[in-house]
Order: sequence, then structure tokens, then C-alpha cells
Amino acid sequence: MCLAGLSLLVRAESDPTAPLGWQAPATQKKTAQRRLPELQGIVCPQQETCSVILDNRVVQPGEQISGYTLKSVQDDAVILQRGGRQWRLALFHEQIKIHE
Repeated sequence: MCLAGLSLLVRAESDPTAPLGWQAPATQKKTAQRRLPELQGIVCPQQETCSVILDNRVVQPGEQISGYTLKSVQDDAVILQRGGRQWRLALFHEQIKIHE
């Protein structure tokens, strides 16, 4: 009687339709990836610091947006940093070059 009760407990913990000896695959921890902000414009008044438009927001060098820090502004691109990594976003996608 005890054996029958124990086998019911074991069976209740597993999928009764699964083949004998089958085990569910181990779940993997998913790493959240943040989407890079979209560069929409660069504004450089004559003698003032340049600002940029990222995801419909005006951002100055040193400010953060979506976890990324705006490090520098060039004529046609910006440099974003998060952690120890940097990304260069070009104003026009045709100018993006991958250096390998």
C-alpha cells in the first residue's frame, strides 16, 4: 500500500504523457539586451556644445538615455557607451562601415 502511494507521488511530479526516462531540458537564464537608441539628428549651434536627438529626445554629451551615455558628438555620428563597450551611431545608415 505504501509503495502504491509513493509511486502516485512520483508520477504526479512528472508529465504522465512523456516517454519513460525523459527529463525536461534545463532552462537557460536569458540576458536582457537593451536596444540601441535611434540617432535622428545632430544639432550644432555655431559656438555652443552640440546636442543630438536620440529616440525623440534631445541629449547633451555626458547625459544618459536608455542606459547608454552619450560620450561624444561628431559631424555625422555619435559615440554611445554602456559599461566598458562603445557604439558608433551614424546619422545616415548608408555611411555605416564595419571594420573587421
